[in-house]
Amino acid sequence: MTEKEWIDFLKSYLFEDFPVLKSKNEDCAVIKLAERDYLLLTTDALVEQVHFQWEYTSFYDLGVKLAVSNLSDIAATGGIPNFALLTLGSSKPLETFWLEPFMEGLTSTLERYGTKLIGGDTVKSSVFFVNLVVMGRTKNPLLRKGAQVGDYIFVSRKLGESVAFLREIKKLPLEQIPENLKKAHLRPEPEIELGKELSYQELATSVIDISDGLLLDLWRICKENEVGAEIWKEKIPVGLYATLEEALSGGEDYALLFTVKEENLKKLENLGLRLNRTFFKIGKIIKEKKLYLLEGDLKREIKPLGFNHFEED
Repeated sequence: MTEKEWIDFLKSYLFEDFPVLKSKNEDCAVIKLAERDYLLLTTDALVEQVHFQWEYTSFYDLGVKLAVSNLSDIAATGGIPNFALLTLGSSKPLETFWLEPFMEGLTSTLERYGTKLIGGDTVKSSVFFVNLVVMGRTKNPLLRKGAQVGDYIFVSRKLGESVAFLREIKKLPLEQIPENLKKAHLRPEPEIELGKELSYQELATSVIDISDGLLLDLWRICKENEVGAEIWKEKIPVGLYATLEEALSGGEDYALLFTVKEENLKKLENLGLRLNRTFFKIGKIIKEKKLYLLEGDLKREIKPLGFNHFEED
């Protein structure tokens, strides 16, 4: 069973009825508490030898990345994160020499975005892993559902640097890898401020965070809205030292991928000026339920490749 097949199987067991606005096909579960008041819940885990290797990951970095992988889901739903729960599974003895830097990386990152760690669980495990649950609130949840034909597709920053780090670490010692690649993979940043603004100003018709790769996450938006997309090769913001393939299919960028109506392009431009940010317009939503890559006059269909936990080698 692939990751997609597992998610499809799981859907039949998920409750999605009032007050649960969304539990399926979203970055967060969305629960309506009152008019213009929604609770957001998300969870994510990092597992040794799957998401990280000790050869290049410090305990501090692990704490940062665990926080960001969850905060990014809150950002994609337009929320403000509030509280978190931690589960830690370890075959290692619990020692302060590694627990303290891990907890410092985790809590300092959470607190930077106004989030408090309030509890959790610890278990003995044959595989080392850490899992976080983050809770947040929003007045206007951003969803994957909502993209329409004619909407423009944007990404919030350059792509491919995180997976480029994994390519380079196979060839070079950590200290020789470019700083931008190390930062992208080991200490990424969630787009909390941008998500909040897109929600408050009602600028985006759909949003997802890029955790499994641009093509795969864009296809998730397309599937949810029964549409397709064309993306423009020359407009893809390829990160420094990354390749186009890595920008298209690499995971863990934690950028926001969002769609905007033509009538709101000026408002988005003004938001970029206010935040001193550049948002990259990379394509358009189309009626045909396929993904196309356009290069000049050439147009070719592409597969939505990205990271899949259960894909067979």
